[in-house]
Parts: sequence; structure tokens; C-alpha cells
Amino acid sequence: MPGLGLYLGAAVDFSGITLPFSVSDLVGSGNALLGLVGSFVLLGLAFAFVPKIIKIIRNAFGQGGRA
Repeated sequence: MPGLGLYLGAAVDFSGITLPFSVSDLVGSGNALLGLVGSFVLLGLAFAFVPKIIKIIRNAFGQGGRA
């Protein structure tokens, strides 16, 4: 196929690049960030879904248990 390199691009050689952190550092940082922010995300999800769940329960009891 002519022009295939135009779409895929040339291969890049990353062998000479070193990073200042390792994979375990990256995973540890992600875990720490999730520990800090996770409770706020869970609280936001609770505010989003609890009214819907309450509405479902009230509708179920309001109709006498009939669907």
C-alpha cells in the first residue's frame, strides 16, 4: 500500500531516553492520589444516585408492589 507511512508515521526510537521515575513510583503516586480524591468522588456519586434510588423505592411502595 503506497502512502501507508503517512498514516502510521515512522517508528520512534526511545532507547536513549531515561525517566526520573519508575513504574512503581507511578503506581504509588496514582494510588495516593486516588486515596486523597476517592472519598470526594464517592460523595459526588452519592449525591447523584441517592435521589434516584429513593424515587425508585417510593414508586415501588406507592404502587402497592405492582409493576
